[in-house]
Amino acid sequence: MARDGNIHLLDSFETVKIGEARKDMKDYGKVPAAARAGLDNLIAGLANECILRIRRGTACWEGSNRGCVAATGRVPLTRAFRTASVSKTFTAALLLLLVEDGTLALDARLASYLPDDLCRRLHILEGISYGPDITVVQLLRHRSGIFDYATSPQFFAHVASAPARRWSALDLLNEAIEGGKPYFRPGAGLAYSDTGYVLLAMIIEAVTGKALAAAYRERLLVPLALKHTYLEGREPPVDWPVSQAFAGAVDTSVFDPSFDTFGGGGLVSTAADLDRFITSLLGGAVFARPETLRSMMEGTDAPAGSGTRKTRTGAGLSAFSIADHLFWGHLGHWNSFMLHSMEEDITICGTFNQAEEDPRQKRILEAAVTEALGWNR
Repeated sequence: MARDGNIHLLDSFETVKIGEARKDMKDYGKVPAAARAGLDNLIAGLANECILRIRRGTACWEGSNRGCVAATGRVPLTRAFRTASVSKTFTAALLLLLVEDGTLALDARLASYLPDDLCRRLHILEGISYGPDITVVQLLRHRSGIFDYATSPQFFAHVASAPARRWSALDLLNEAIEGGKPYFRPGAGLAYSDTGYVLLAMIIEAVTGKALAAAYRERLLVPLALKHTYLEGREPPVDWPVSQAFAGAVDTSVFDPSFDTFGGGGLVSTAADLDRFITSLLGGAVFARPETLRSMMEGTDAPAGSGTRKTRTGAGLSAFSIADHLFWGHLGHWNSFMLHSMEEDITICGTFNQAEEDPRQKRILEAAVTEALGWNR
């Protein structure tokens, strides 16, 4: 194991190398029967469908409190689900691949890729427009100061009042412009912003000349054999059942998904595909240069605390402390999760399919990690 500051890079890792295939990691026989029964009970009492996949090395358990889909071979066991902001890791990885290609630069100004008149409207603070000078890396690391439309009650009222509405990227940006004022001057602070990732997706389309869904597919989904992952509403769906995501008692599966399908969210995936993606990414199989992965991990540290919590916000990746172990990955609006410990080779992926938080969610993640620590790799 190579060590770089607080980042631990594995010398060897069972991943999908871009352009290569790899054997399936699943070996449920290595998980003790008592543990399998205990994990079933762990998620049984939740009101919405909880999908959970836990893997350590080749030992793996995957289940759902609504029963699994019949499966054989490499087909996933559980239903697909809306990943929400977990999609940001895909967006960041795609953009950094373009940086490696020399197609764009992290320190480039927003106005280098998008219309100047749009950029000038995005970030006006104390009468000064900072929008054109926001950099790509500031958007990636949530340091642009642009208002997050997804925090605006007005935005969610608009979504709820017209669930069949088809949203464009510009519609989402207008929600940000009209929904609130910028938080700070670019680079002066940290504020999570879905708006920033909409802009990154627009940059990706501008420099590639391709729709975002096609760019995901060409650079990530096909090379990594993520056969059950797709950008909902923007390309044909995969023929695999999708679980229902709720906001409280509201079944959001009747909503047009376009309110969250442009850079900051929108990918539908399975727990197995997310496991494959995050282990391949953190294992160094996605980028040509190790420093590109390290740049995803660089960011702003969070204050000291305890329990399951974010400890650093990076570029499409965040660090979390779970059961006193370091995990890298991302969480999503429906309380979806994609997390991997590089030191322990533990991955936990899945969803609670509920926008509202429940204290049991954190307890389940902690218990899942504690259980996996007892498995042989």
